Amino acid sequence: MALINALVVHPDDRVERIEIDNTDLAAYQKVVGGYIEGVYGRIATVYVNEEGLILNLEPNPSVSLFVERFLADGSYYRLHGTALIVGPPDEEGNDTHVRQSVVSYYMMEN
Repeated sequence: MALINALVVHPDDRVERIEIDNTDLAAYQKVVGGYIEGVYGRIATVYVNEEGLILNLEPNPSVSLFVERFLADGSYYRLHGTALIVGPPDEEGNDTHVRQSVVSYYMMEN
């Protein structure tokens, strides 16, 4: 078990700091409410429910904007439901602690 610091960003802009076991898929799925889908970038990985649109989960504009600004390659993202934000994968592919710059961004925005 390897606990890492992460952020949970809800569609209503509530942000929580949590610790999560980066080897526990079920823990990730519990946060997002189903199967996970990741958006990967150099500063963070964002996980959301992969069926968010199909399940008609509430849009998450805050996370969509974060992904467009900092992770996407010019692509447009419309993410739905609660998001889990962690750091980028390490050299072994394991999620890492969410970066302080990402925490600061969310604390300033909310």
